Amino acid sequence: MKKIFIILVLLNGLMLSAQNTDKQKEVNSLIEQGVKSYNSADYILAEKSFRKALAMDPVNASASYNLANAQLEQDKTMEAEHFFEKAVKTANDNKKLKSKAAFNQGNIWYNKKKYEKAVEAYKTALRNNPDDEEARYNLALAQKMLKKNNKNNKNDKKNKDKKNKDKKNKDKKNKDKKNKDKKNKDKKNKDKKNEKNKDKKKQDDKNKNDQKKGDKKEDQKKKEQGKKKQEKDKKSEKKQGDKKQSDQKQGEKQKVKKRKLTPQQVKQLLVALKNKEKKTQNKIKAKRMKGSGKKVKQDKDW
Repeated sequence: MKKIFIILVLLNGLMLSAQNTDKQKEVNSLIEQGVKSYNSADYILAEKSFRKALAMDPVNASASYNLANAQLEQDKTMEAEHFFEKAVKTANDNKKLKSKAAFNQGNIWYNKKKYEKAVEAYKTALRNNPDDEEARYNLALAQKMLKKNNKNNKNDKKNKDKKNKDKKNKDKKNKDKKNKDKKNKDKKNKDKKNEKNKDKKKQDDKNKNDQKKGDKKEDQKKKEQGKKKQEKDKKSEKKQGDKKQSDQKQGEKQKVKKRKLTPQQVKQLLVALKNKEKKTQNKIKAKRMKGSGKKVKQDKDW
């Protein structure tokens, strides 16, 4: 790249059409001092002089351009770009100054790899000075780099898209795997739970069956106990009945044994038995006679 141009502004050349006022004289004097400091490599002092001149005349394109050059020597690139831009805008009919300012501005953008902006700046320089071969060369170089950069950006975008797509696919794959693992885990837990419930149900059924068997055995035992109790009670009742009957018979026997009849009572008892037997025979006899039609004499009872 060609070194940035520095225009040494001669006051009598730039201010031919301006009024020769005291203010303008002071501005021109400050610019002249700044140029001297710049040529002496005292860029800080040069910057101060150009700033003062610009403060007194904000639209002075020469002050803006030389200030930008002083800043550029101090590596104040962004500030320099700003004042080069200002010089381009305020140069008006001074096409040569506008072309140099745009050229230097293009160099700044080129060095920063801002090729699109560099191309526009070089085009501005050529529009104001079509004979500037360095501007033409730098424009072609910037366009080449812009094309290459766009291609690289396109490839980068393509690679980035591919990377994003791969990442998306990987994320999807991981997500699907995670979901699959979760489903398998849930299924495993479900199967485990079902198996546990199955075992619990089996155990509950076994307990119920055991309980039923136990209840059945208990009922059978109670039934047998009840049956035995009934048999025992019957035996006990029978035994008690037999004992009572035996006791009664024994009592009657003892009663008969204990009763002693007197001779008179024995005689009366024999007479009564005899009369009863006689009466019975008479009834039988009368029944027979009734059948034969004969009158039977009834004996009186005694």
